[in-house]
Order: sequence, then structure tokens, then C-alpha cells
Amino acid sequence: MSLFRQLWLLTVIATILAFTGCFFISMHNARNYLESQLATQSNDNASSLALSMSQQSKDAAMVELQVSALFDTGHFELVRFSNVYGKTVVERSNHTISDDVPNWFMQAFPLRVAVGHAQVSDGWKQSGTVSVIAHSRFAYKALWDNAIALGVWILAGGLIGGFLLQLVLGWIKRPIMQMVGQAESISDRHFVTLEEPRILELKPVVRAMNTMVERVKTMFAEQAARIDALRSEANRDALTQLPNRGFFMGRLAEALEDEEAAPNGLLLMLRLKDLGTINQRLGRIGTDRLLQLLAGQLTAIASTEADAIAARLNGADFVLLAPGKAATDATALGNLIHDKLGELREQGHVDVSDIAAIGVTNYQKGDKIGAILSRCDQGLAQAEGNGENGVGVVASGSGSTLPAQDWQQLLRDAVARGGFEMASFPALGSDNSLLHHEMVLRLRHPATGEVFTAGAFMPFVSRFNLTAQVDLAAVKLACDALVSSSDAIAVNLSPSSLGDAVFVNGLLALLEQHKAHSSRLWMEVNEFGFRDELETLAAFTQRVHPYGCKLGIEHFGRYFGSLPQLYELQLDYLKIDGSFVQDIDQNSGNQDLVKAIAGIAGGHGLQVIAERVQTAAEWETLQKLGVTGYTGPAAKWPPVVSPPTQQ
Repeated sequence: MSLFRQLWLLTVIATILAFTGCFFISMHNARNYLESQLATQSNDNASSLALSMSQQSKDAAMVELQVSALFDTGHFELVRFSNVYGKTVVERSNHTISDDVPNWFMQAFPLRVAVGHAQVSDGWKQSGTVSVIAHSRFAYKALWDNAIALGVWILAGGLIGGFLLQLVLGWIKRPIMQMVGQAESISDRHFVTLEEPRILELKPVVRAMNTMVERVKTMFAEQAARIDALRSEANRDALTQLPNRGFFMGRLAEALEDEEAAPNGLLLMLRLKDLGTINQRLGRIGTDRLLQLLAGQLTAIASTEADAIAARLNGADFVLLAPGKAATDATALGNLIHDKLGELREQGHVDVSDIAAIGVTNYQKGDKIGAILSRCDQGLAQAEGNGENGVGVVASGSGSTLPAQDWQQLLRDAVARGGFEMASFPALGSDNSLLHHEMVLRLRHPATGEVFTAGAFMPFVSRFNLTAQVDLAAVKLACDALVSSSDAIAVNLSPSSLGDAVFVNGLLALLEQHKAHSSRLWMEVNEFGFRDELETLAAFTQRVHPYGCKLGIEHFGRYFGSLPQLYELQLDYLKIDGSFVQDIDQNSGNQDLVKAIAGIAGGHGLQVIAERVQTAAEWETLQKLGVTGYTGPAAKWPPVVSPPTQQ
């Protein structure tokens, strides 16, 4: 039995005992008062009758007339006149009871009416005795009415008291239930604080809980700051805070190999001319300032694109990777950097006009990293002869297989007729068991039969505002796959879809329709959208979790500043970006970083999965760091079983 029910029961019992005691005491006092009044009435009327008879003649007719006159008033049960020898001369009696009073009540509260006696005299001699008993029926009626009124008041008082008690208990219960909700939220990795209640006994408890929550938040913030420091130390240039060569090469490899990456893009390389001479002219502080300003300009340009990244390869070399940019944009991108260098000269941060060479090349998915960097070097060589801060563009020679103007109709037709196809890649656990199949979309051209990967058509999906429809089509394909298979399916969602009412309602309808299989559906969003759509993702999580779906973040760690927000969401897993995984068995800095991420994520109850694991050595290292799952070329499903050795 709950505490509040026990309080209710105790209060009801105490109230019943108090009211019952009050009732019986009140009835006892009322009965005693009525008995006293009846006795007084009997004595007074007996004395009055005796005095009247003493002054009149004592003949039988007169005596009977006087006795009848008193009795006929109706207030007496017995009026009797007896002579001096005790013989009854005249008697009038009425023993009827009130019809308005139940017998059980009169038996429970009997009235004992005293007899009133008075002496009748005849001169100096006693003539007889008058005996009068007042009738109790009126007293019973008064006592019964009093009992009913008292009972009604007790009942009304009990109901009013119960209502007030319910209000008081509700007032007390509200902060207690808020504390229970706070404790449940903490167990669900959602940390909230409460307003201190007015109840003095509960104030210190709520204060202690709030203090604990704040300390936990502070602890997570400190851990996140430590991870950020590790990430910067391992993957960022100390001076400019740009990603370093190791991190950039991992991102470049991902852009060339990842299924969801754009099919083409641009790589720009900027090389400062004679950095040593610049350092001599400007001094260390001036040169550092120049490098930081240049890094800021490159970062600002990169921030306009979701997957663009600026990095510093070495002392004088900077790069800008712009996935999704067409080869025709190469000259414009180079000229933009050229103009930014001119601004540095105009602002007086450098004392010469010609400070750098700019080489730009386009790339296609599947190109070799060495070939791309070689074309950039060729561009730098061309730039040397193209004037101050010259730009050299070297094209790869291959282009898009479909003109941009044809994409809109192709995509709309695919949404209308369900023309998307599904491919998948396995995500395995630490024991090489299957966690889920990560589903990726394909689009087959109806005329040519050419198959496009998601990286090829998703930029156009976003451009033509078809993101929600395409994501819904992906979820429908995943649900169909769940029906035909017992394996779990993971599907990628765009952050913008999570706040789209049409998409969310359509998704919930699909989940309701496939409720028996929805617990095997994993949904994940890119970290780039996660950091910008935190509230939207939190609300989306609340709506889909009742169906048993799992929610996660992919490419985690690619962007800085996301980790402290993990405790605000009820996520189930995260996938560490492949740029931290590449060659991790040889990179102690990234090992410390991944270990710290896995530690905090594990503290939140999140499963940690590594992306783009290439080799067994990488996976072995990741397991030691606390990673519990992996995807990439090293993840083989079904597992490859070696044949038995021939004896």
C-alpha cells in the first residue's frame, strides 16, 4: 500500500473515531438535558395541579374535571390523583409512541422520565396526592431531529474535510512525484533540476537532488572538455586550430570511399611563399597572426558547406576540401581565396602582395589520394606563373553522368512510383554477431539503367526540397525489409526531416503498421544535424521510443562541441567517425580520444560503434578502447569460416 493511501486510511479512521465519539457524547448530553426538562415539567405541572385542586371542592366531578383539563393539553403520559390511602381516584394516561422516531433509536437512547408528585390539601388536612409524568414522545422527536442534524453535519464535515485533505495531500504529493520523475529522468540519462517546494521537510531533499544533477552536468562538461582537448591535441594544429594532416587525410579518404559521400568535389591547396622570409619580416607574433587569420578565412568558407573542411598540412600548406562542388566551380573557388589574400594585404597583416600560390583540382569518388594531391601540386606549379596570389586549376577529365537539370524530374518520379532501391552493409558487435544492416539508398535511371548512389542524388534531393519524402521512402523500404527478415535494419535520416510534421506523421503511421517489427528498426542522424537540431531530435526521440526503435548519431566526433549535449537526449548508440578510426592502431592520440568518448558514452548507456574499420588490427585496438561494434571493409557478414586444415 502506498504512503498516501496509508495516510488516507489513517486519517479516515481517526476522523470516524472522532466524529463517532462526538456524536455519542452529543446525544448523551442532549438526552440528559431532555430528561431534566421532562422531570422539571412533571414536577411543575404536578405542583400547579395540586395547588389548583387544593383551592377547589373535592367532589369527584371537580377532581376529574381538573385532571382531564391538564391531561388534555397532550403533553403528559400520565396524570393521576390518589387519596390519602393511595387509592387511585382519577387517572388519565397516554402511552402512545411517536411514529416519526424509529424503535431502534428509542431503544438505543431511552429517556427515563421522573414522576412529579405534589400533595393536595383540604384545609389543614391532606386530601390526596397528584402524580404527573411528562410525555417523552416530543423529547424523542427532538432527540431524533438533533441526531439527524448532527449526522448530516458530520457527513458534510467529513466530505469537506476529505476534500481539503485531498488538496493537502496533492500539494504534498506534487513535489514528491516531481522528485520521483527527476530520479527516473536521471536513470534515463536525462538530467533536470526542480524548483524547491514550500514544504520545509522536502526542501533539503530537492536541494540535494538538484545539487547532484548540477554536479553530474559539471562532471560531464569536464569530461567533454577533456575529450575536446584530446581531440585538439591529436587532430588539430596547435596554432591555427585547424585539423592537422592526419585528420584531413582520413576525411579525404572518407570522401573518396564512403557510400554516402558526394560523388565529386573540389580540393584546393594553398601554399605560402617563402614562409621563412615572412617570419623574418613580420616576426613570430606577426607571422602567427597571419596564419591564424588565413585559417579563419578558410574555416569561414568551409562552414558554408555541410561536409567541407579546411586543414593545415604543414607549416606553409593549407587545404580546403569541398565535397559536392562541380569542376566548373574550381576557378570561382580559387578566385575567392585569391580575394581573401588580397584583403589580408589591404588590412596590413602582410607587407607584400604576392604571399601564396593556389592550386585547385576536382575529384571523383574512387580517385586515388596520391593522384588528387599530384594534380594539386600541378595546379600550384601553374599558379606560380599566374601573377600575384595566382590560381592554377587542373581538371581530372571526368564529369557527372547526368545533367543537373534532369535530376528534379528523375527524383520526383522516383518518389511518386517508389523507384528507390536498397543496398546494405553490416554492422557487427564485439563477438562478430550482427547488430544491424545499415541501409543505403540507390536510384536506378529508368531509361539507361545507371545506378546512382545516395551521395550522387542527395544534394539534389535537398535542393528540390524532397528530403522528407525521400526519407519516408527509405523508412518504408526498411519496414518492408523487416517484415521479410529477422535482422535489424538501420536507416539514415536527414535532420530537417525530424521537424517535418508530414514526415513524422507518416513515420509514426508506418511504425504503427509494423509495430511487431519496429523494435528492430535503428534510425540515425548525421552529427552535423544533431548539433543544430538538438530540441527537434529530443522531441523526435520522445515520439518514436515507445515503438522500441533505436536512435543514434553517425559520424560522431567530426564536429566539435557536441559531446556535452549527449545527456540531454535519450539516444541508444553513436558511431564514431571513420577519420578517427583510420590507422588507430598506430595513432596514440586518437586512441586516447576514442577511449574517452567510449567511456562517457558507456556512462550514458550508449552503444559505441566505429565506422570504416579497415583492418583487423584497427578493430582489435578499438575493442581494447571500449568500442562494442564496427562497420567498414573489415566487417564481413556472414562471417568467413576458414576450411579445416587437411591432415
